[in-house]
Amino acid sequence: MMKKYIACLLAAILLLTMLPASASAEGGMQACHRVTAKYTDSKQSNKSGIRLWSVKTALTSVDDEINGLAQAYADKIAPTLQAGKANGDKNSRLDVEIRHSKTGLTWMSFLVQARTTYHRDLIAQEFTSRTFDMTTGERILLTDIFPEGSEGWTILREKLEAQINYYFPDETPDPAAVAQVLSDEGLRNLDFTLHGMSLVIHLSADAFYPEHHTLIETTLFYPDIREYMTEKAQIETDNLSYYKTVALTFDDGPTRTNSTKVLNSLMEVGAPATFFMIGKNMKPYADLVQRAHDEGHAVASHNWTHGDARKISAAALRAMPEKVNKALISIIGIPTRYDRVPYGVYPAMIKAKVGWSYIQWSVDTYDWRGRSTSLIMSKTKKKFTDGDIVLMHDIKDNTPNTAKVMAEWLYEQGYILLTVDELFAKDGVTLEPDTVYFRCDDGVTTIKK
Repeated sequence: MMKKYIACLLAAILLLTMLPASASAEGGMQACHRVTAKYTDSKQSNKSGIRLWSVKTALTSVDDEINGLAQAYADKIAPTLQAGKANGDKNSRLDVEIRHSKTGLTWMSFLVQARTTYHRDLIAQEFTSRTFDMTTGERILLTDIFPEGSEGWTILREKLEAQINYYFPDETPDPAAVAQVLSDEGLRNLDFTLHGMSLVIHLSADAFYPEHHTLIETTLFYPDIREYMTEKAQIETDNLSYYKTVALTFDDGPTRTNSTKVLNSLMEVGAPATFFMIGKNMKPYADLVQRAHDEGHAVASHNWTHGDARKISAAALRAMPEKVNKALISIIGIPTRYDRVPYGVYPAMIKAKVGWSYIQWSVDTYDWRGRSTSLIMSKTKKKFTDGDIVLMHDIKDNTPNTAKVMAEWLYEQGYILLTVDELFAKDGVTLEPDTVYFRCDDGVTTIKK
């Protein structure tokens, strides 16, 4: 017992000595993590459109590098855009986006993405990533996370190979491309970003599946890999020591206007989310499903229709996973493992043995009533606790602004925002079939009292 106590004490001392002088595990967002993100829209003479994002961070050197990468994509791709046939959303378009995420007390990641669409179909995508220590400007590489000879490299290689083959299950990936990315050199040069509870590797699907331009996202949750990291990386990924956790979720989409605005709001504040989408709406709004996935959000099921599951036959309920996953795979390449039942009537799904895991919520914003952002915030601020799952609806007019304001407020209250997958992974909770989950607070997933 004494040896264990001494070991814990030494670990705590090591942690304190490696933290920057300005760091604090209490309170709101770290000053070095603050980001202002915005975009500008422009139209070319051939009626193609360009949206260019930019960021302002705590370090001018980071701003110059990240914004320079975004501008370089715009300069390179803009002359190649096809002419638009008419004004409107179905035009030829380039979106140069900048995703940002934070971990620990000083590290931040950025993913600069250039997404080219024509009549809303994604026809090309390029990207590059950067991770920095935001107190020094030092760039963080994968070799700064996994030391040479670490078991982490083996785990990464195995996870990558499995994930590449998991995408587009009816197709076979290019074996030469797979071999190249799994080589020692390929692993060291991977694009990656760090998040609240995960390291994510980003690959272009078209490198392995030429007809698909979405991203292949390979997620390694910190609890599974931290012991194989460098000491500095272990400190910068020990987010449960610094922050409370919460997951924002959105139901009923996608829809053209408000779902787009919600995605823009989340991009501005660097917040990940989980979207529970209605299956039959996925194909008509495939570009939004793909955008949500490619911007790092989790995409899950909200049943095939928004009907009351209590009034649908058991056979029809059991047929839903195949229908939903067929739609999802055709758009983003992967199925979903979990569902949120419309109106929260999960007992009917469990009784029918549909086989999904069911994600409920512990904080209801009641945005579905058309409440204003100020009213929602005034009524929910005192409800938040560690491990909460927040219910919102991306089809509602006020929700885009509410999502932004709420995310900013949560950051200032010392929360880090996670996807549903990250929320449960932080405590080692495995989502089981025909089981319902309301939150995840130190492994407790039951209704919050």
